[in-house]
Amino acid sequence: MKPFALWTSFAQTRSEDAAQRKRALNAIIVSLLIHVGFIIAAVSLTIMIIAPKPKMMFEGKKSPSLPARKLEHSIRVKQMNKQTRKPQILQRLVTEAPSKVALPKMPDMKTPDVKNLRDSPLMQSRAGSIGALGTGGGGAGRGLTGGMGYSDTKFFGENVRTRAVAILMDISPSMIAKGVTQDVLAETIKMLETMNVNTKFTIIVYVDGADDLTGGQMVYATQENRAAILKRLQQPFNPSREGQLRQYSGSTPHMAIEKAVDMGADTVFVLSDDPPYLKKGDATTGVEIPEHMDNIEKYVRAIESTTGRSVRLYPILYKPHENERGKQAIEYYKKLARLTGGKLKVIPKGK
Repeated sequence: MKPFALWTSFAQTRSEDAAQRKRALNAIIVSLLIHVGFIIAAVSLTIMIIAPKPKMMFEGKKSPSLPARKLEHSIRVKQMNKQTRKPQILQRLVTEAPSKVALPKMPDMKTPDVKNLRDSPLMQSRAGSIGALGTGGGGAGRGLTGGMGYSDTKFFGENVRTRAVAILMDISPSMIAKGVTQDVLAETIKMLETMNVNTKFTIIVYVDGADDLTGGQMVYATQENRAAILKRLQQPFNPSREGQLRQYSGSTPHMAIEKAVDMGADTVFVLSDDPPYLKKGDATTGVEIPEHMDNIEKYVRAIESTTGRSVRLYPILYKPHENERGKQAIEYYKKLARLTGGKLKVIPKGK
């Protein structure tokens, strides 16, 4: 064999050996990696399955010694004690020996004569807070119900308890002819005799308008005021001038009731012998207002809601006409009495 051919054969043999060694090395590395992967997987699986799970322990804190409500109350008490000033203890000198210091003699205090009392001082002092008082006579404005004391009194046989009473008297010619002024005078004397000095009263005369006999205000039942009203009742009335409304005619207590309520009455006696009616113009040619009776009823219904106080009406049908108008008057005034909690009284002829 030639040397060149021999060298070529030797080189090929060495090259094949090197390739075999390289393939064997690669196979060994791959095998190692596979075994390492299997080992890691086995170890992980063993840890996951065999290793025991840690026990879960729950531990509760101990509750405070005081319940929540008591604890909250205790905290608030402490806060209030911090905010509240503690009273200062004043040192006092105490002696058991009799004192030589004598108090001065109290001055004599004379009480006012109640009989001559016209107005209550307390009523005047509260004039700005509970309604305007009248000047000079202790009259009460809207919203004020009478004087200082109640009176249990009687008028035409009707027992009432009142602090401010108003007598509304129809002085139309028919009423005067029946003797209403004499009977009202006699009943007023008996009423005033039993009335408390701190109870208020007034008398209002009406035809189609209204005029009071106490100077535009209610007055206390003092001796002086009683004498003045009784003296006035003994004088004759003129229906053409007193209790009149200009440019109107008729016979109605509408304005008299309004006047009594505005003056502060809580009890109102209404004397009449006819159902109310009012004409625009004179008695012969005037036109009667058909809704006048309904207007009176609406006003009476609204007294308590508009004034904030209760006013009771006591209608007195004084010797009413014995016809349909007389029956109509009885039914109408009976309705007004029921609306206010009052009572109707009928005085028939011959009594």
